[in-house]
Amino acid sequence: MRTLRSLGVAGISAILFTVASYADTGGGAATGSAGATPSGGATWPIQLALVPQIQLVHEDTSIQGVRLNIYGRNQNVTGVDLGLAHETKGDFKGISFGLVSFVHGEGRGLQFNGLYSEATVSMTGLQVGMVNRSNNMHGLQIGLANFADDMTGIQLGLWNEIKSKERWQVIPLINAAF
Repeated sequence: MRTLRSLGVAGISAILFTVASYADTGGGAATGSAGATPSGGATWPIQLALVPQIQLVHEDTSIQGVRLNIYGRNQNVTGVDLGLAHETKGDFKGISFGLVSFVHGEGRGLQFNGLYSEATVSMTGLQVGMVNRSNNMHGLQIGLANFADDMTGIQLGLWNEIKSKERWQVIPLINAAF
């Protein structure tokens, strides 16, 4: 039984590595026959990732569907993110469940992460985690510490900071700006 399980894990790892290598070399559907993003890049309906170097499709590919990962990185993501750590180099639209989530562009939807949620450019929707951060937040942040440079919405937590407010930038329990 143990040998069979080891062979199964080794086989899945080999398949992921082979597919990831194939996608990285520009072969097959990963280069664009599955669809295209507005910027002209490739899209893929599913991502499986251990780390960015070992994932089903290259990190410059956008995902429109489901991303399952230990730590995955892609250009844009539309859909559901499930895993431990998520990184989106562009825009994210959907629901993210994990420990940490980084969106380097605009986020729309729900970031539900145990430790840290971040949307660098802006976030419209809900951020839930121990620490939440967005430059321009539109919606609700719930966590132990919430940070927004500019905000239209409400923060609930022990440390709530909205830098654009003239007075009362940091307020415990609840902070808001409209």
